[in-house]
Amino acid sequence: MLEWRIWQLISASAAKVLAMNVRVSLKLLGMGLVLAVLSGCPGSVFIADRALESAIRAELHKPFGFLTEADLLEVQSLDARELNIRNLSGIEHCLNLQWLDLRGNSISNLKPLEQLGQPESPFDSPLVYLNLNSNLVSDITPLVGLMNLQTLMLFDNQVADIQALVTNAQYGGLGEGDVVVLDYDTLSTDALTVDIPLLESYGVRVLEAIPQ
Repeated sequence: MLEWRIWQLISASAAKVLAMNVRVSLKLLGMGLVLAVLSGCPGSVFIADRALESAIRAELHKPFGFLTEADLLEVQSLDARELNIRNLSGIEHCLNLQWLDLRGNSISNLKPLEQLGQPESPFDSPLVYLNLNSNLVSDITPLVGLMNLQTLMLFDNQVADIQALVTNAQYGGLGEGDVVVLDYDTLSTDALTVDIPLLESYGVRVLEAIPQ
């Protein structure tokens, strides 16, 4: 009986080791398959924020499969309101965006939008409408190179410095008849007394909204 009991313990231990080895092998196999698939999909684009990815997929009518650079070039308008988006990484591949609504999210970093229109680049962003109302934006420097903007909405953010918009206008961006909506309560003294009058001198209609 003792020998039989010892044999049972040895068998159980061996089974556990075997099961563990199988699990490890399956994980490694899974990783290998993922890497193999990724390597076989050149031009694929990673969208870090799931909510932003969902909005892009909805616009493309592509719920499954890899998103590629070619896919994102097809995006001309994107409605991504109130989705709790935090990260815009990946949107820089939407080089043909003309209309972008991001109001009511949790966006603080606009850096990916900078790549839609670099002043030193021959590429000229077609983006004409950008709604960033009700986000967490404080730095709008990345918007300086968006030279075709006609409507820019920045109400209910944390923007104090709007020098980037003045620079944009000076380089031929914002101009006659274009509209910028700002939050009066967050603007610096320089923004109110110097920058807004400068924008208005270029024909920009600046609306300084006051929160209710």
